[in-house]
Amino acid sequence: MQRVELSIIVPVFNEEDILWKMSETLGNHLDRIVGQDRWKYIFVDNGSTDKTPQLINEIKQKYPQSQSLLLDHPNYGDALHAGLMAADTDYAFIINVDFWDDILLDWCWKCRGRYDLVLGSKRADTTLNKQNKYRQTLSWGLNLVLQFFFGFVGTDTHGQKFIKMGKMRPIFSACQMRRGQYDTEFTLRAMRAGLWLAEVPVPIVEERPQRNLMLKKIVWNVRDIFRLKRHLNKVPFTGPLRYHRWAREDVINQQCQIY
Repeated sequence: MQRVELSIIVPVFNEEDILWKMSETLGNHLDRIVGQDRWKYIFVDNGSTDKTPQLINEIKQKYPQSQSLLLDHPNYGDALHAGLMAADTDYAFIINVDFWDDILLDWCWKCRGRYDLVLGSKRADTTLNKQNKYRQTLSWGLNLVLQFFFGFVGTDTHGQKFIKMGKMRPIFSACQMRRGQYDTEFTLRAMRAGLWLAEVPVPIVEERPQRNLMLKKIVWNVRDIFRLKRHLNKVPFTGPLRYHRWAREDVINQQCQIY
């Protein structure tokens, strides 16, 4: 029996319209890239009220190595944390159920072991970002705050990520934030801990409307940034930053070596 090496962390909330298609399409890529029976889904259902739980059970029958977790409330940060803490594999890949990039996944798997955390950035190459200008402006504003107050050298902390679990598990355990700033916190902690980070441009096209009002998200983010600042004031930089930026062309060409 093949050893499972990669966990795909998938937070879900009322995804009955797209979950099955996503699992089959991505599953075919994973079989090709990683190998059949060498990967698994970890679905974290945070409070779905539609047929999502039933679909998860059907997907697990098709991919029996996969697993699911159930939370009783919608909270993206809690879902990510639960999924990552449940991952017992060497590597993990975080996706959004409505978009993911098989080119990024292919490159990360080929280059696995080189980086502790790979960030799939929607802001690293503006030609790939098809969000509306309002969403782009809000994302720019948030990351400007992260760069000014936290010393972040990248362009994005949200979205797809490829993770070397042996190095990142202690970081996840130390995180205090949840909701939308959980992945921001573990990215900043990893950077301050001197781990190797890489940033890769990924395309993004909005295929469905936002579920939360943007004004509400702005209020949450402002409040959470102040909380995050208090937590990270106690976390010093351990040395020079270790951060690589890649061009989309390098990733497409499966280039792993920076000269």
